[in-house]
Amino acid sequence: MNRQILIVFLVVIPLMMVGCSTPANRIKKNPDLFASFSPEIQENVKKGVIEVGYTKGMVFLAFGRPNSIYERKTETGMTEIWSYNDFHVWTEYEPLETWYYYRDVKGHMHQMRDLAWISRNRTREYESLRVEFDGDKVKAIEKLRH
Repeated sequence: MNRQILIVFLVVIPLMMVGCSTPANRIKKNPDLFASFSPEIQENVKKGVIEVGYTKGMVFLAFGRPNSIYERKTETGMTEIWSYNDFHVWTEYEPLETWYYYRDVKGHMHQMRDLAWISRNRTREYESLRVEFDGDKVKAIEKLRH
């Protein structure tokens, strides 16, 4: 199977499926929960913005399901941490040595080596956001700086 087609199946299509979960879609599926928020919080949730003090429901509507959930045990008790990942996608160009065949004017077959440039898509997944909860309320937000 061609590598570029394989990349589409393994990377692009799952990204498109994940991309279908937007704040607007989550709000549409949970209208009662969304209606219980103040107008200011509703605007932030629509924009995908959260603040310390928000509830798990608010964070879920703003960001969706976390990629990972951690538990932190400290002297003061347990906290829950929701982790969200992002993707960095880029294209690299690299040379590919290839052989091809051709016929000369007398009909004889020849083989020749040539260099072609191919583009290869690369993807790296990384943790970009952590939301720490104390009970049902956001206690801390940790965001990766770019």
